[in-house]
Amino acid sequence: MMRITRVYHNWSVTSKFVGVYILILIVSSTITGVILYLQAYNSAISQARSVMEQNILQTKSSIDEKVSMIENISQIIAFDSRIQTLLGSAFINESFQLQDYRYNVAPIVDNIMRQNNYIHSIHVYMSNPTIPELFELYDGFYSMNRIQGDEGYLSFMNDPRKQMDWRGLHLEKLLTVRPDVQAKADVFSYNRKIFSGRKDEINGLVEIEVTQSVLFQSLTDSNSDVGSILVLDSNNKIAFDNRSELTDKATEDLVHVLPGDNSKVNNIAKIGGVRSIVISMPLEGPDLRLVGIFPVSHFVDKVIHSIRSILIVLIAALIVLSLLVYYLTVKLLSRMKVLLKAMKQVREGSIDVSVPVVWNDEFTQMALSFNHMTHRMHDLVETVYKSELLEKDAQLKALESQINPHFLYNTLATISWVARKAKAPDIVSLSGSLAKFYRLVLNKGNSETLVENELDMVRAYLAIQKFRFEDRFDAIFEVDDRVRSCYTLKNILQPLVENSLIHGIEPKRSYGTIIIKAVLEDDQVVLRIIDDGVGMAADKIKDVIEGRNLNTEGSGFAIANITRRLQAFYGESQHMELYSRQGIGTVITLSFAARGLDDV
Repeated sequence: MMRITRVYHNWSVTSKFVGVYILILIVSSTITGVILYLQAYNSAISQARSVMEQNILQTKSSIDEKVSMIENISQIIAFDSRIQTLLGSAFINESFQLQDYRYNVAPIVDNIMRQNNYIHSIHVYMSNPTIPELFELYDGFYSMNRIQGDEGYLSFMNDPRKQMDWRGLHLEKLLTVRPDVQAKADVFSYNRKIFSGRKDEINGLVEIEVTQSVLFQSLTDSNSDVGSILVLDSNNKIAFDNRSELTDKATEDLVHVLPGDNSKVNNIAKIGGVRSIVISMPLEGPDLRLVGIFPVSHFVDKVIHSIRSILIVLIAALIVLSLLVYYLTVKLLSRMKVLLKAMKQVREGSIDVSVPVVWNDEFTQMALSFNHMTHRMHDLVETVYKSELLEKDAQLKALESQINPHFLYNTLATISWVARKAKAPDIVSLSGSLAKFYRLVLNKGNSETLVENELDMVRAYLAIQKFRFEDRFDAIFEVDDRVRSCYTLKNILQPLVENSLIHGIEPKRSYGTIIIKAVLEDDQVVLRIIDDGVGMAADKIKDVIEGRNLNTEGSGFAIANITRRLQAFYGESQHMELYSRQGIGTVITLSFAARGLDDV
């Protein structure tokens, strides 16, 4: 990787531009092509699954329709009153009953067979032993003795819970030999019990047989050229296949894909090593399922062909655009080379250099800047000495600004030492409070300080003022410990306390009290100064808030000035309230967002 990076760094700018562009275009084209292919592929598969499912549904509907018609025909026969009467009556007057049997009852089955040519055969088994079999007619009515040895019939007849039942694929029961029948056919049969008119005893059984080829005629007619459609029985054996192309491996794979509960399936799976759409639906009637297997390749071949065409177009566009980018890069960088040559001349000591200015693009702006730079170099050379002098002067002033606070602290310390030596405790206390006040006011040049430091500065200020006012006021501090570690703007309480003393307590001419509160409310720092001074009139309150009273003697900082400082620093999260009543006192409340040491 480092070797590749080193080679890249040694390329010319033109090679870098063209190489990076080609790389970006190849990557973007590849990603776009992959996304388009996946979207087209998934869309084709999704559409194919939907279309093939509709195809299977139509085939299933055709088969279910035949199954439903067979069940309805069995119901017609089983509930026909003439057949029920025949099966429930003994042959006493043989000639009359035989004639009725021959001409009125037996033709019922024959007519049904003629009207529904898809039915292979209908057998009516009679429990009444007195009724003879008429072999010269259609083989429709037979004695129950013919099926007594068949376990399939016996289990059905002896099960009181079943009134009808489908039998799986089996050879037809050929009861009457006919010359047009060469071999027994594979059929499915539907059996329904025939009850007496009172519904309390079984008089017979009707069996309708339909051949495998007729029942699944819709599968043969479809002859789908994109896959196979087959029918599986309950044991997952193939009962019918419209193409007969499945290998043993494909059949085994199919069995593993299909669920055991005969539920509906529409999935993608590998069948015989071929990725295919597998759709399975249960059939009505016989315990069968209709399965469609459609190779995915039949549906995505066109998508792959389209992607190949798009890829060819993208490659051609890449070549054309690469040549265009190369040409434009060479033309643009030729102007850069002129500027680079001029910069080398300046580096070698020649400052009387300029480059031609053409057009009005970024390169032109660079040329103008370069020309302006060389023009200004003469002025800069002349002003270097002056700049050095100004720099030394600024350093001296900075040194003086550092010395002045130290000089002030040292002077106050000297006064305190002299006062102690002269045993003047008041002067010691006054100088100490003044030193503490100035130390907190300066705050090492920082604009923010802790609320605790701001309160200490006010305490120092009030200690000094007590000397001036000869202890004619009390200062009470009510501070929430949580607010001590929060940050505030420097020197916002002292001007307000000074206003309370000068404009509230001093004009009162009697003893006064100032209360300083600092609490934390709803993530807001709330600072409140309360005095019991002379108060203010409503019009004067308005003047103070709007800043028309900024230069009052002893005010230090006006309220409006403090409000602007808070608003500039805290924005909409700050708030100031002023309440005053003449003869009662004044309350000033400041609030702003709380910010502690953890937020710094």
